[in-house]
Amino acid sequence: MLIKTFQNFALTVFFLVLTGCANSDLSHRYLMRGQVVSASPDNIVVCVGFDDGAKVGQILNTYRFAMNDDNEDGADFFRKVEKGQIIIDEIIDEHFAKVSVLSGTIKKFDMVQLNK
Repeated sequence: MLIKTFQNFALTVFFLVLTGCANSDLSHRYLMRGQVVSASPDNIVVCVGFDDGAKVGQILNTYRFAMNDDNEDGADFFRKVEKGQIIIDEIIDEHFAKVSVLSGTIKKFDMVQLNK
């Protein structure tokens, strides 16, 4: 129980720090990179652009992190859950791209990984 409380506290502190520096270049360059920033049915935008080497037509794997229910000592706190694939339709600028879903379900704050 103490470990779960500590994990939740650490996550809360992390998100507070993340929110405090959300407009800085540091947060964009290191914290937002690879994140789904908008996920409405007709407009999905990810934080992957020219600076990351993204090109129209590239396929990205999407995933989400979930709490690991394994309570054994040494177990990872989070597990990576594959959610599907998206394809880059348009590069907006050096930081962002519009995409469409090839498979799976995509939500805001999911992570994407560029297949190079």
